[in-house]
Amino acid sequence: MKLRYLVVLLSLGMAAGVMPLGGYAQTPTTEPDMVAPDVEIEPETEAEAEAEPEEAEPGLTAIEAYNQGVERYNSGDYEAALAAFDMAIEKDPTLAGAYLYRGLIYADQNNYDRALIDLNQALDLDPNNANVLFARGSVYYRQGSSAEAQADFNAALEANPDAVDAYLYRGLIDSQQGRYDLALEDFSTAIELDPDNPSAYVLRGFALERVNNYSDAVADFSRAIELQGDLPRAYMGRGVAYYQLGLYDAALDDLNQAVQRDSSMARAYLNRSYVFYRQGRPNRALQDLDRAIELNPDLTEAYMSRGTIRAAQNNLSGAQQDFARVLQLNPDSAMAYKQKGDALLQAGDATAAIADYTEALFLDPTYAAAFKARGDARLSTGDVFGAIDDYSQALEVQPDYLEAYSARGSAYLQVNQAQDAYQDLTQAIVSAPNSADPKLFYNRGVVRARLGDDAGARRDFEQAAQLYLQQGEAAGYRQTLNQMSQL
Repeated sequence: MKLRYLVVLLSLGMAAGVMPLGGYAQTPTTEPDMVAPDVEIEPETEAEAEAEPEEAEPGLTAIEAYNQGVERYNSGDYEAALAAFDMAIEKDPTLAGAYLYRGLIYADQNNYDRALIDLNQALDLDPNNANVLFARGSVYYRQGSSAEAQADFNAALEANPDAVDAYLYRGLIDSQQGRYDLALEDFSTAIELDPDNPSAYVLRGFALERVNNYSDAVADFSRAIELQGDLPRAYMGRGVAYYQLGLYDAALDDLNQAVQRDSSMARAYLNRSYVFYRQGRPNRALQDLDRAIELNPDLTEAYMSRGTIRAAQNNLSGAQQDFARVLQLNPDSAMAYKQKGDALLQAGDATAAIADYTEALFLDPTYAAAFKARGDARLSTGDVFGAIDDYSQALEVQPDYLEAYSARGSAYLQVNQAQDAYQDLTQAIVSAPNSADPKLFYNRGVVRARLGDDAGARRDFEQAAQLYLQQGEAAGYRQTLNQMSQL
């Protein structure tokens, strides 16, 4: 009877194992947008027993002490379990299962070095034990050793192709390293093996968002919520997917649910701030960003987004402080240098802005928007040819960059290179036939007048005047009429 009990208990090696759940992060650009997320692992265990831990009975055999340890482990009494496994190992140093469980307890206590010692010993005694391989892989994962973790998960799946958690962890690693096709395959396999596993749907939902498949992501998050209603990250993930689908009210409802269910989840506030911003409620967005930063002072995305909103509200010193904080946390953020440069230029410090744009371009030589911004800054200092050079580099990186064509055309106009100006302005207008920018037509009208094309100039001025009038820009309208009168 005891031997049969031992066999059953040994089969429970990972019964209380960890279950991957996801976190999600977004990074704003000039307007808050959502990208894909960070993911964390959280253990799901039973509550700690409130009773005082019992000492292992000194007269037990190794197997009896081991079985007692398993019972106490499964009840959540880890201290008593640890004492029992210590006794089992002392009486029989070849009992691999005792090392496995003791390693799990050390891992739960974040004592990863001790955990690895025991798990390595278990593998020495039982090299193909899928439970031990999985346990060691999860410890490597928590330590940030992805390659070692993936090797263990691969080996665990060779030993046991039905190890659901190994598929989840392996998919998680693939997702974090951008191999979304492989991640989706593993998450789907896990779902086939265990259709009622909410974590598998949550992780696949986040991977689907990474490949912009938001409709299927909504379906996965919804299924996870059906299986286990109290899943803040599932609500957050579904809210993000709704946001990307333009369903802002539904997104807000889900993100409210996420915050209500876990008020300490910084990324839920971060994501909700994007919805508020898109709904035209920047002050509510700022409140959420403040809360996200309070919960996680190292959340770079929150500083980026808050800096963007502060700049839009003309709080330029606050914006500069936020972007500077991003650079403290991530000195290689080209976007932060670019955004900080924008705030400096808006504040009238073109020289400092040029320095920040230059840093952004040093970090990312293909950053077309930084070339365009540096060109604008140079133009404001009177360096027209420097501006033209920057606009040209922006177009070399991004040939369809209409704003760069428009800016370079205007710069050419300033240095009387009328034919070049005409080509650039025409390219911008033709590429955006529904453009509502009256300045484009006004500048081309000026160029055409200089080239002797009075009829073409008049058509452009008429279009510019109409757009200025529609937009209520009286000064531009009067300036355009004045130019027409001189034809």
